[in-house]
Amino acid sequence: MSIPPILFGGALVTQESSRPSVRALVRNGQKTETAWRFELTEDAWFDLVECLRDDPAVLLGLWCDGKAVHAFFNEGGVPGGEVGLRPLMASLALEGPRYRGFSAIRRRAAPFERMIRDLWGIEAMDAADTRPLVDRGAWTVTAPLAERPVPASGMTDMPEFSTPDPLVAAQGMVFSRGPASGGTEGPVHFRLGVANGRVRTVETLTGFAHRGMEARMAGVSLADAAGLSGRIHVGATLAHQWAFSAAVEQAVGMTVAPMIGHIRAMLCEIERIYTHLTCLARTADAAGAEMLAARLYKARDILSRVCQAAIGRRLLLDCVAPGGVTLAIAGHEQLHEDVVLEGLRTLCEEIAVFGTGDFLDIQALWRATGVVTSALVGEGQVPRSLADALMLGGAVGRSCGRGADLRQSMEAYSGVRIRTPVAIEGDAAARCRIRFEDIAESLRMIAAFSAMFTAEDEAERASFFTPVQVPQERCEGYAAVEGPDGLICHVVILQAGQVERTFIAEPAGVLQSVQETALQGCSPSKFDAVRCSFGVSVAAVDL
Repeated sequence: MSIPPILFGGALVTQESSRPSVRALVRNGQKTETAWRFELTEDAWFDLVECLRDDPAVLLGLWCDGKAVHAFFNEGGVPGGEVGLRPLMASLALEGPRYRGFSAIRRRAAPFERMIRDLWGIEAMDAADTRPLVDRGAWTVTAPLAERPVPASGMTDMPEFSTPDPLVAAQGMVFSRGPASGGTEGPVHFRLGVANGRVRTVETLTGFAHRGMEARMAGVSLADAAGLSGRIHVGATLAHQWAFSAAVEQAVGMTVAPMIGHIRAMLCEIERIYTHLTCLARTADAAGAEMLAARLYKARDILSRVCQAAIGRRLLLDCVAPGGVTLAIAGHEQLHEDVVLEGLRTLCEEIAVFGTGDFLDIQALWRATGVVTSALVGEGQVPRSLADALMLGGAVGRSCGRGADLRQSMEAYSGVRIRTPVAIEGDAAARCRIRFEDIAESLRMIAAFSAMFTAEDEAERASFFTPVQVPQERCEGYAAVEGPDGLICHVVILQAGQVERTFIAEPAGVLQSVQETALQGCSPSKFDAVRCSFGVSVAAVDL
């Protein structure tokens, strides 16, 4: 709340607001056994929400465990470049089924608030979006994770939608897509209001792919939780397992060898290429460029075959675990580190060949394919103001002029120069162009990593994998990784020799809301191509 000016001698003097910063307000809360987490009173939580109106602290995630609501911030701005990961968590003990929400001020909180309400029955007051996220009315109980779930009043197979736009109701048409239409959209239901040849409204129903990942990762062994973390998002398997593993290592005070970090980073760049190729192929296919899509899918397959030949894994699943990387473990056989390093060098060399051959040809073919250009240019624009409000990263954020990249401040990328591609158009064509430039940058970084994979002296060689012993006492850890679609963050709580709880911040939920807004105004015939340019994983939205 601003303080009114005071009149002195006929001159107006404006008082500066004495509102504390988010950092000061949170750190004035009750200290916990975790240095970066503080417990706030309800009054302090209300003040925290107001502070967010003009404070640079970035909300990374909002979660619930049934007893409290936890808000996870990064001090100083978006992680990346000179701003590293500086975590700050505020916890509010729940005294009822409601809490003051953030989404009216910080829009990126909306998917988290919707998930909390569906799973725990805890409602955010002043929420900007009150629609269900994963509860489609087919569950036998409401708020299934609550201490006392309430039996559902009645299951229904009919989805509920908002009231149609007046123009659409008067002279337009309503189309439904999915979740079983056989298209590329996956298990998601789109309701499109079309009038005057343009899509005026888009409403998205998700939840059909909900798997309860956070609940399944609670109260389980470290190995089980690590495996589940790789099943959150098929296009960011390694990034999620890296974030989870690094959070566990941070919680127990373990530091992995620099070589382990470089290997994880190199594999993460391969995954980035694979995910971008998949998104580009689906976009080309939706735009009617079948030959171009086939070339992109073939390139993706080449990448998988190269990985299979070099390191024995076609997909980069379960390559990273708390304590290191598992590339030295092939079935029941323990490979020598030098053998693994040789395989990694071979992998980098083969990918370099792909980068100087097939990739350049595909990039030239994309530029020469007019049907793709006509379908994407000027369509599905994301304004810079919206991108800033939602702190977008990945290809979507960079196509709007946002260049934040956590890799620039990660120790695993030390010694590798990073040039983050940025565009300003914000349309579907710019998103695809950024993906191509991102692939080129990843190829360059992989070549740089190759020179680091050299055999060390026996005395200096560190093991590729050291099992983590989970302590009996409670400890908490955090980590973030720059995934293909933006920042991925995990917060883990370890206790009694197992994973007590894992909090996951995945960019897919925020991207889904951006996609919903940006698709309004596009041509119905271009809807699928523009939608595919966002690369949203429906399963990652639903968790």
